[in-house]
Amino acid sequence: MGTAHQEEIKQFQALMEDVDDTLKHTFKNMHQGYPTETLIRFLKARDWNVQKAHKMLIDCLQWRIQNEIDNILAKPIPIDLYRDIRDSQLVGLSGYSKEGHPVIAVGVGHSTYDKASVRFLWLLHHVFGFSPMCSMIAKIWSNI
Repeated sequence: MGTAHQEEIKQFQALMEDVDDTLKHTFKNMHQGYPTETLIRFLKARDWNVQKAHKMLIDCLQWRIQNEIDNILAKPIPIDLYRDIRDSQLVGLSGYSKEGHPVIAVGVGHSTYDKASVRFLWLLHHVFGFSPMCSMIAKIWSNI
């Protein structure tokens, strides 16, 4: 990242310092140790418009709070239901490329949603299944 957008990043960081503690806590859970990179993602999504990126991030954080995303793993689901959901979603880490990048296999067209029809359980499965993977991928790609 060059210096071209450093001013926007600093403005965005200043705006985030002024949000309430609940949003700060949720943001900390969301960025998983990469706060600047997360802010850059939102800035890029809004063509480096700080106000629009800030609104987008605040909306995202409020959605996470409303849907209890930070606490979703505290609610266990029965193991047989978890297996049914896991088996109906054909997605997973299948190995690594020659360059060391993770390769994600997606069984497009083969997934069924009949056993994962309850929105909460489907979301729980995906948060549980991919949060560690997303953190791992972010750490690997940040070293490239």
